[in-house]
This record gives sequence, structure tokens and C-alpha cells, in this order.
Amino acid sequence: MLKQQQAEGDLIKAYGRIIAIGVLLLILAVLGMRHFNSIPNITSKSLELEHNRLLNINAMIKSRWLSTGRPKQLLLNWPSMAPEIQLKTQIAPKSEANPLATSMTAQPILSSSDELDVQLVATENWIRLSNQGWPVINSLDIKGCERLWYQLLATQLNNIEVSYHDDTRVCRYLAEDSTSLSYQFSTGRILFFQGDETNTK
Repeated sequence: MLKQQQAEGDLIKAYGRIIAIGVLLLILAVLGMRHFNSIPNITSKSLELEHNRLLNINAMIKSRWLSTGRPKQLLLNWPSMAPEIQLKTQIAPKSEANPLATSMTAQPILSSSDELDVQLVATENWIRLSNQGWPVINSLDIKGCERLWYQLLATQLNNIEVSYHDDTRVCRYLAEDSTSLSYQFSTGRILFFQGDETNTK
């Protein structure tokens, strides 16, 4: 009789542990689902922030284009462009004419592996403009759209698919959650799509 009660007690403890582990796994599953469901939302929020940045940068470029006499290109300087590129200062040797004089020269050392970083620093990020003052792409293809994104926003295209539509002259940037940003460089029009919601500027 005592052994039976002890066995029943052990069985109840085992059931209690199984129920506790089940509840713990259920809580972890709910937390995990919430976390993984929020990842696409973070991506869409990121693209939405880039949309706002692109609107501001385009407005700034248009204003500068008007104030500088409507040039065909403008120089954009981004301090964050190519962060891995360092400047090395060298001292030039003393000249025979003036043995006490030294001159300092700064030469860039390209330690970045990213091709766009090197290109933009080498060309000082000159951006081409349309006759209406909107930034345009250098080549009518996906590479041109990628370069324009990098020139304007100075950020990488992480988890964003780029496409170019020749008939409408639109660069389209599509995130994994189907949120997209489209830039029609002939008119300067920027469209942001998120599900059923569309923002047009």
C-alpha cells in the first residue's frame, strides 16, 4: 500500500513536471512567433525611414540646383561615405632651396573592399541631374539604380531587391516583406508602397 502511494506520488510529480515544461515551451513559442513576426515590420520601417530621407535629400538637391544656376551635376559630400577609408599623412622631404620647410600631404589609403565605396570616393560623389533638377542614374540598368541609392543615401542595400523598369524609367527597391520604394528619376516622383497603403510625393 505504501509503495503504491509512493508510486502515485512520483507519477503526480512527473505529470507536474511535464505540464510545467509544456507551459514553458508554449510561452517560448509565443515569444518566438512575436519576435519573428516583428522582423518584416522592422524591415518595412527601415524602408519607410529611407523614403523620408530620400524625400528630404531630393528637396535639398533641387534647392541647391536652383541656387547654383541649374548645373548638370552636383557634388554631394557625405561624411559617412566609405567609413573604412583612412587618410595617411606623409611629410615631404626638405627641399634644397629651403631646408627648414616641410610640407604635409594627405593621401587616401583605400582599405575598403566595397567597389562602390572606392568609386564614390575617387569621383567625389558627383551626381548627375535632369533638366528639372532631379538626380538621375548613370546607366539605365539595375547597377545604375544601386549606385544612385548609394550616392543619395550612403547606405547599403541590405535585404533589398533592386529592379529597373525601362519603359517608365523607374528604379524600384523591394524589401522582403513586399514593402517597396520606387523612384521615377525623370519626374523626381517617389512612391512608397506598404500593403494597401501608398504614399506619393
